[in-house]
Amino acid sequence: MRNLVLAMATLGCFGAILESRGQQGPCNCLPIAERPLKEISDQDGSGTGTVLWSCDTVYVLTETVFVNAGDELTIEPGTLIQGRTGVVIDTLTYTLPNGNPSPRLDYVYAEEAGSLVVSVGASIVADGEPNCPIVFTYEGDPMDGSSGYDVRGKWGGVIVCGDGQLNTFDGDDEVEGIVDVTGQNRHVYGGDGTAYLNSGTLRYLSIRHASASLGVSQFGNGLETNALTLCGVGDETIIEYIEAIASGDDGIQIFGGMVDVHHVAAIFNEEDGLEYDQGWQGRGQFIFVITDELNGAGEHAGDFEGDDYEEFDVDMTFMPYSNPLLFNQTYIGAGEATAIRLHNGAGVRMHNSLFVNFGLGIDFEDEDPCDAWELLLFGETNIENNRFWQIGDSSLIHELILYDDGYVFNGQEVVEDHFTGNNNFAADPNIDFAFASDSGHVMDPINLTPDSATMLVESEFFPEDAWFESAGYIGAFSPDGGNWLTCWTYAEQLGLFGSWNDGSGDSGAEVPGCTYVFACNYAAEATIDDGSCEIESCAGCTWPSAENYNPDALFDDGSCTGNVALTCPADINQDGMVNTGDLLLFLSSFGDPCID
Repeated sequence: MRNLVLAMATLGCFGAILESRGQQGPCNCLPIAERPLKEISDQDGSGTGTVLWSCDTVYVLTETVFVNAGDELTIEPGTLIQGRTGVVIDTLTYTLPNGNPSPRLDYVYAEEAGSLVVSVGASIVADGEPNCPIVFTYEGDPMDGSSGYDVRGKWGGVIVCGDGQLNTFDGDDEVEGIVDVTGQNRHVYGGDGTAYLNSGTLRYLSIRHASASLGVSQFGNGLETNALTLCGVGDETIIEYIEAIASGDDGIQIFGGMVDVHHVAAIFNEEDGLEYDQGWQGRGQFIFVITDELNGAGEHAGDFEGDDYEEFDVDMTFMPYSNPLLFNQTYIGAGEATAIRLHNGAGVRMHNSLFVNFGLGIDFEDEDPCDAWELLLFGETNIENNRFWQIGDSSLIHELILYDDGYVFNGQEVVEDHFTGNNNFAADPNIDFAFASDSGHVMDPINLTPDSATMLVESEFFPEDAWFESAGYIGAFSPDGGNWLTCWTYAEQLGLFGSWNDGSGDSGAEVPGCTYVFACNYAAEATIDDGSCEIESCAGCTWPSAENYNPDALFDDGSCTGNVALTCPADINQDGMVNTGDLLLFLSSFGDPCID
C-alpha cells in the first residue's frame, strides 16, 4: 500500500483525477502545472528586497532567504512557495574537557534547506483568502493530496522576528535552526518591544512538511526549525487562519513577545503542536491541535515553556513570565501522549478549552527554581472552565492534572484544588474524535462539532478582553456552525474531516459513500464517508510496451511484465520527460537491494 502511495505522489495522478472530475480551485490563478518556477536566493545578503510574489509563478527558496529590515514582502492569495530540501553530508561531534562525549552535534550541509525569515524591522503581507490560501511546502510537492502527514522535514519553515521583550539573560536570542552566514545577524530577535509592533499579516496560510535541523546544542536540545516560528513578534501583527501540518518538529512555536494568534491549527506534527517559550504574553483563541502518537505525530499537543533556565540563559528575575491568555482550544490525541506539558517556568491563563483522548491531561512540572509550580503560586497561572474526556485509563483527577518532578509534599493536592475549584472537570463532548489513517491519509474522519450541554459556557466565563469573541461554548468549534478548517486546508484534503453542521441545524439527508476524490470508488454524490474508499482496484500496469499493460489503470502498481521498452531510461515514470518525478521515484528506492 505504501509503495503505491509513493508512486502516486510521484506520478501526480491525483491532480489529473481532480481536474477530470471538475474539482477546480476557486483562485483566479494559473493552474500550478502551468506556472513557471522562479528560484529565490538570499542574493548574498541582500534578501528579497521589497517585492511582490504573485500566483502566476511558483517560488522556490533555494536557501535561507531573509526579508531584510526596511523591506516588505507581499504575497498574493493562491501563491505557492516551495522550499528546497537540505542535504546533510557529515556530522561533527565533540568531546568535553573531561574526555566524555559532548551532546553537541553539528550537521554539515552540501545544500542548505530553504526557509523564509522575516527579520526584525521587516514586514510580510501574506494575506490569503478563505477559498484561496497561500501555500508553503517543499520543492517537488506534487500538490495533489498524495503526500501524507507522514512526509515531514522536507524544507525549513517560515520565521517572523520582532523586537519584543524576552526573558533571556541579554534580552535577545538567535532563531533556532537558522544561521545568517553573511554575519549581519538577521536571525537575532528581541528587545524592548517598542520599535516594531507590527511585522505584517499572515492569514489563510497552509504550511506543510517543514522543519530542518542544524544539529544538537551542547545542552542536548535540537536546533530545529518549525512550520511557523514567531520570535519576539509584536501585538499589531496579524496571525490568523494558519495551518501548520506535518512538521518534522513543532507546528507553531512562539518565543516571547506579545503577538496574538486567532484560528490556528497545528496538525500531525512530529513533536509538539503549539509550543511557547521565553516569556510569551500574547493572546490566543480558536486553537486546534491534533496528534497521532501511534504514528509518530506528536509528543505533546501543547508544550508550554517559560524560560531557558536549562541553558543558563535567563534573566535573574525570570521575567517576563510566559503567561498567555488562551480561550477556546480543542486538543485531540491518539496514543499515550500528554495534552499539555507545563515546565521551565511556564504559566498560562487557559479557559473554555477541550482536551480529548490523551494519556495525561496536564503535566504540571516542578523541577527548576522558577517552574510551573512557582508560576501557579505567583498567581500567573489560571486554568478555568475547561473540559477533559478519555484522559488516561479512567479520567481520575491525577490523570487530568499531575504534579510532577517536585518535592513539595502537598503539590498534587494544591494543583487538584486549583483544578476543581475553577470549574474544570471530565465531561463527554459527544464528538467523533477517533480517526484511522493509512500512509498519512485519514480513512476514518472526525467531526468535532460538540453536542452536549456540558460544552456550553455560562456568561460568567466569557472573556472580558474585547479582542476575544464571546463564544458561548467549550473548544475551538461551534455546536451550531461550520468548520473553519474547510475549503483551504491540507488537513481536509488528507481526509481528516467528515460531515459537519452547516449552521442551519439541519444537515439534510446523509448519502454514505467514498468521499475522497483520489480513490477508485469515489462517489461524487456522497455527503459522508462510509470508510469504503480503496485505491487498489484501479491500479495496474501503465506502461504500454508491457505484456500486461492495462489502459484503464489509474496508478502503476509495479506489476508490469515482459519486454518493457524504455526509450528514455532516465524517464523512470515514462511520462515523456525527465523531471522531479523521476528523481523522487529513484530516491524512494535508493538503497534497496536488487533481487533477480
